[in-house]
Amino acid sequence: MGKLTSLNGKVVGKIGSIVYSTNAGQIIGREYNPNVANPNTQAQVDQRARLKLASQLAAALAPVIAIPKDGMKSPRNLFISLNMEQIIANDGVAQVSYENLQLTNGNAGLPTITATRDAQNALTLALQSSADASVSRVVYIVYKKSSENTLQFIHSSVVSVAGEAGTFPTTIANMAGELVIFAYGMKDLSAAASAKYGNYSVTDGQDIARLVMTRNLSAGDYQFTRTRGTTLFSGESEVITPGDDQFMVYITASGSGSVAGTGFTNGRKAVNAGDSVTITATANTGSTFLGWRYSGESQNFSTENPLTLPVNNNLDIVGVFNTPQGGGDMGQN
Repeated sequence: MGKLTSLNGKVVGKIGSIVYSTNAGQIIGREYNPNVANPNTQAQVDQRARLKLASQLAAALAPVIAIPKDGMKSPRNLFISLNMEQIIANDGVAQVSYENLQLTNGNAGLPTITATRDAQNALTLALQSSADASVSRVVYIVYKKSSENTLQFIHSSVVSVAGEAGTFPTTIANMAGELVIFAYGMKDLSAAASAKYGNYSVTDGQDIARLVMTRNLSAGDYQFTRTRGTTLFSGESEVITPGDDQFMVYITASGSGSVAGTGFTNGRKAVNAGDSVTITATANTGSTFLGWRYSGESQNFSTENPLTLPVNNNLDIVGVFNTPQGGGDMGQN
């Protein structure tokens, strides 16, 4: 670094490898160094990872998001705001349990999904109607999860209440591989709403999402339920989400380690209300277990390992480990 005196005191900017500035009437020359330290805190890095994953998911799920515009806020941005709390990040690596993503902003509950796949990979989906008898129709959406944990849209359909007694069923052929399945219900708020729906050629969830996003379906016409999700892993023939007296517990790992528990299959277990579960975290070589947190939370609620928890509601528990060499930024189930 050197000090230069100028006749007019206005020598500023970069010349060659030297940056010039004026201080107290003197021109200060400093060597240019573009390799500054990362000014972001770890919390900022993690927040950026969460937002990146939310944006990627919004792009993948855009065809079936049924969230109406809110002023200048697009369905995509509303989806991101709604689901950011479901995404957890550690050491700049973000992940989410796909089952918990919400494709609508409805507040009515949706009942149990069953997913059954036969030897020919025909997938039969059924949604019990007991939770809300006023649901008029159900939208089913099926995505395939690739080896890179990306979601590829496969199928969507609309099933009317006029289906088999007590269920809203649909069957789809050739559904092999690992599938992420979503469903949401909609109910007519008036006879005029039913007539309006009937005027459109609506056959699948993409059509409904398109009508919602273009305001052809408004809050005065229909009410949407919350989204229910489940995952059918490769090799599985049937998935049944918990019944009326059960809750679902999901366990995932964030960072360099793994989590497990007795009776868990692919990181999930249906548990009777009032029972407890015990889960154990195992760090990979060179890594350290940091604690347990609820999905979407930034703080650990326990560092006990193994951890025993009473189950009185659905739980999505993440075991957090440090990641010595970093990792990817796509979501995991």
